[in-house]
Order: sequence, then structure tokens, then C-alpha cells
Amino acid sequence: MKKPGVQALVEQLSAAHPLQSTGGNYKRDFISAAESVYPAEHVEKILQEKLFIPNDSRFKLDRYLQSAAELSVQNDLKQNPSARNFEIDKKIHPPKNVEAFYEAGGAVVSLEVKCAEEKFPDPNSLVLKSAGRVPDFSKKAGVLHELFRDSQLGHVLETDKNMDNAMKDFLLSANAKFSPSSSVNSLNILFVACGNIGNINNWWLTLHGSHELFAVDSYYPKEEFELVDIVILSNLKFLHTEAREHHDWTLKNAFLFPCVNPHGRKSLVGSMVRDGLGVFNHHLYRFYNYVPKNPLAPSSAFLKIGAYYVESLDENEKLRYFPVQPPKKNRTGA
Repeated sequence: MKKPGVQALVEQLSAAHPLQSTGGNYKRDFISAAESVYPAEHVEKILQEKLFIPNDSRFKLDRYLQSAAELSVQNDLKQNPSARNFEIDKKIHPPKNVEAFYEAGGAVVSLEVKCAEEKFPDPNSLVLKSAGRVPDFSKKAGVLHELFRDSQLGHVLETDKNMDNAMKDFLLSANAKFSPSSSVNSLNILFVACGNIGNINNWWLTLHGSHELFAVDSYYPKEEFELVDIVILSNLKFLHTEAREHHDWTLKNAFLFPCVNPHGRKSLVGSMVRDGLGVFNHHLYRFYNYVPKNPLAPSSAFLKIGAYYVESLDENEKLRYFPVQPPKKNRTGA
């Protein structure tokens, strides 16, 4: 008996599933991506386990978004002729596997995908956030909360949780999947699917904020994630939540911001970074040359990714990466 194809399985979904509720190109391009990436003999099992297709009675959004992010990255690489010998779920460090493996130029690339869990404060609140691990931040935040509690102006103050331990877990998980014998032609990438540009800035701070993971005085042992060469921060989660109708299940219109691990292995070669990242439209080198219009302002370090987005990208680029503009949020730093 012939097994049902991807389209037939998708059509069995309830109206609440993102593929059905969005429909249109989002659903059509998903079908094409799944047929292209997933082995035909296993596609029915993969769709159910990863994306709740066709039975979505136990649908969980976070799990769907993780699998959707993986498929978008995999499909983009599968379609890219510059990514040679592409494989999914390759066991680089058995028994663990990585989401994607490919070769580009002289680089042999292992890539792991993580989807960030993010909380969104009330857009009408004032939001307090630390630029890294600020000493006595909780105590300082408590004082401010007391002041706002007695305020006659009606403002609500929320503290935005530092997500550095979540990023640390991403790094450790990816590090365990990359080969301990990574050599001069290897490139190991952790790809993180984030939300809007503010979220990306927050995740960047978990790496480059005060005492954070990529800082000289990192709060966590650097050797524990030294096999991770690059962290790519992206808006892929945004595309799968706020802008589904604009997403084609590739990275063609995704905002990709690579961060090089300064504590990484000594055998990493710059040309392999160039070759391995060359399959993507990314902002690594452009950001290297970026100088904030007001470099002495305290916010130039705290909001550096946001400033880069505002000052360096033209309007067409902003619309390309963020076709649905996120709501504006009030923020204050400590």
C-alpha cells in the first residue's frame, strides 16, 4: 500500500496548526522543503515526531519552532550549490549528530540549530535590563521596583531576565556534538533562531556583555565550549512566528549575524570562517567595519546590534529582513 505524501499528510492537520492557519506560500514552501530534505522512507515518522503532522492533538509551539528552524536551515543548504556533500543528522561525534553537515570552499562545516525561548514584556511597560552580569543587579532592580510601585505616574516596571544560562546551555550542547579532533579545515557553527532585532541584541549581550560568555572574564569556563567556532544569531524564529506569510523555508531573507568565539580552538583558520559562512548572506564583515554615529554614548555598547540595524541597513534591507515590524518597546539599562 502506497504511503501518503507530504501534502496529503499536511491536509489532515487541524485549522489550529501553523501550517494550516497560515496556509498560502508558507504551507506550499514547507511541503517542498520537507520533500527535498527528509528521506522519503522516513518522512512520515519525521513529520509526526518533529512537526506534529498529521496528528497535532499534542501540538507544542516551542517544539514546532525548533523543528521548523532546523528545516529552514537544512533546506537553504540543500538548495545552495555552494554547499557540497550536504547531509542532515550526520554523526560527527558519535553517537551524537548535528542538524547539518556540508563543505564549502576548503571548509568542512558542522552546524547545530537551536531555537531560543523568549518572553515578551508588556509593550506598555518600562523594561529594566542588565548589560551582562552587573554586580548587585538584583538589589538595584529591587530598589527601582519599589520606587515605581509608589509612583503616581502609572508606569509599570518589568525586569527582563538575563538569558545567558540558556545561551551557555546552547553552547555546551553544540560543543558536545562537534568533533574533538576538529582541524584547520573544520568550521563548527551554532545557529540560534531568535525573534526581532531587540531579541537578537539581547542574545548578543549574553555573549558580549559584562562578564558574559565571550568576554575576557567570562563567568563560565571557556574551555567547555571551545569547539564552537561561530554563533550565528538570526531572526529565523521571528520569520516562523510574526512573519510566516513572508517566509519561504530558506534563509534567503533572514537576518544572519555571526559572532566568532574568541575563546575557541587554536586550530581555527580565518579562511575557513570565510568559506564556511560564504554560503550565507551574513553581516559578519560588514559589522566589523561599523562605527556607531555616537560611539561615546553608553548605549553604543548596550544596544550595538540595534544601532547597527538602525544606522547601517537601508529601508529595503529592513523590510526584507523584518517585513512585519515588531512593536516598539521601552527599555532602560543598568
